[in-house]
Amino acid sequence: MTTTSQTVWTEHYFTVEDGTKLHWVEMGSGTPVILIHGAGGSAVGNWFVNSIAPALAPTNRVIGIDMRGHGLSDQGPDDGRQKMSADVVEFMDQQGIDKAHIGGYSMGGFVTAGVLATNPERFLSASFGGSGLTETEEWAASVPADKEGPAPEEEQATSQFRNRAEVPGQEVGNAGARPARAALAGVDREAFVARQRALSAAIDLASIEFPIIAINGEYDRPYAKTHRMWREARNFTNVVLPGKGHLSAIMRGFIPQQYIDSMVAFITTNNP
Repeated sequence: MTTTSQTVWTEHYFTVEDGTKLHWVEMGSGTPVILIHGAGGSAVGNWFVNSIAPALAPTNRVIGIDMRGHGLSDQGPDDGRQKMSADVVEFMDQQGIDKAHIGGYSMGGFVTAGVLATNPERFLSASFGGSGLTETEEWAASVPADKEGPAPEEEQATSQFRNRAEVPGQEVGNAGARPARAALAGVDREAFVARQRALSAAIDLASIEFPIIAINGEYDRPYAKTHRMWREARNFTNVVLPGKGHLSAIMRGFIPQQYIDSMVAFITTNNP
């Protein structure tokens, strides 16, 4: 068991089909909420030490999984990054979880989208933080303009991130750690956008009846990330965090209470 002044969680491991050992943490009880961190981050760093998991724990079983090559999880085979969404489904199968609230931040949003494309029946709700679904080319010109420039606190958040020693298993996502740094640095931007668009297109949003929420910083392209969901989803909530960017929206010490309150209201309202 691990504790801080704000949190108490238990730590566990599970092994997926290809033999990769993955770390996960949980706190609370009740309807499960599965949270997926950003690139280079960890379950604890992205969800547990910044007050989101503790705020949900009084009503729900909150689970955070360290994705392959992140936190305290093994790297696994070279092609393992393509299996992250399948890892989430396999975790649910091993735990006997039929349905859950599933959500992620940044890279975790893409993992969530991957589960949404292949196994929409496993969701009670879906949440996207620092992420969303790419608009179709047909509608791309209709997306409202997003605010330009850096968020007021982004430089300060980035400086603290870079200068603070990372505790293994408590890394904050979206700026890279361990092998994720090198992998993300070499990404072909056009190919990445093409993969995003293909993944988004694989999701039949109009047929989804469960609720979806997106929470993005005002300076983190919130309209580009959510226009398709606003246009097609039957039950969609869009939260824009004033003055926040990609890192300052989620990092401990910078995360606004609005993010925490929005998650709690969304999850508890949609508990069975």
